Amino acid sequence: MDDHGFLIERAANRIVDNLKDIQRDFQNILIIGARGADIIQNHFGADKTITVYDVTDGNEEIPKFNAEQFDCVIALPYMHVVNDVPRFLMAVKSYLKPDGLFLCAFFGGLSLQELRQSIMGAELNYNGGASQHIHPMIDHYQFAALMQKAGFALPVIDFDRVSVCYQKLQSLYDDLHYMGEGNALNDRNGTIQPFKDKVEEIYQSDFYDNGFTTTFDILHGIGWKHHDSQQQPAKRGSGKQSLTEIL
Repeated sequence: MDDHGFLIERAANRIVDNLKDIQRDFQNILIIGARGADIIQNHFGADKTITVYDVTDGNEEIPKFNAEQFDCVIALPYMHVVNDVPRFLMAVKSYLKPDGLFLCAFFGGLSLQELRQSIMGAELNYNGGASQHIHPMIDHYQFAALMQKAGFALPVIDFDRVSVCYQKLQSLYDDLHYMGEGNALNDRNGTIQPFKDKVEEIYQSDFYDNGFTTTFDILHGIGWKHHDSQQQPAKRGSGKQSLTEIL
């Protein structure tokens, strides 16, 4: 993986750590997102059936597979550019066998908050208003609700906050292009360089600390396809001891 892939690599390694904790022998695995897929494949080994699906191959945004085809689906950093996340999650769940596992990592939360504010300030200065340059980010609370709404059992949501210091703002733009966020500073009206200069001026004024500080939140999700053998919450009113007795 090239130098721009350090965040993808970090996310993929965290997924591998989660897989090691789960200790389940998965046989038929779907990996959504080619970037970092080699790390996941190396974990499973050559004796597993692994399908890698990537939208950059000209595929549709939401993959189409047979119902209950896989016992494990892994989505590498990709969902932050999916337009219909609820439909994506429903599709993934349908591809899982009962008691199948879904793991994912994607950029959300406060990711790129410094760049967002700098772009907004530059647009207000040039145009008197702001437009969308970076995909809206889902935070971990919203994603927990989406996982529950999609019907995943035993969902677990967490996030990994990474602060990166760039010596040149162009290095951040290069990483964004690799992450699939190439829309951030497209030349829409032929005045991109003065606009970029203004963005850099605001960024340096507000967020520069021995470099251009940039926040990335990598959200991690784990969920299961429902199966009767899974642990179930106790029925309401089934408790044998009152909390008032404990407290």
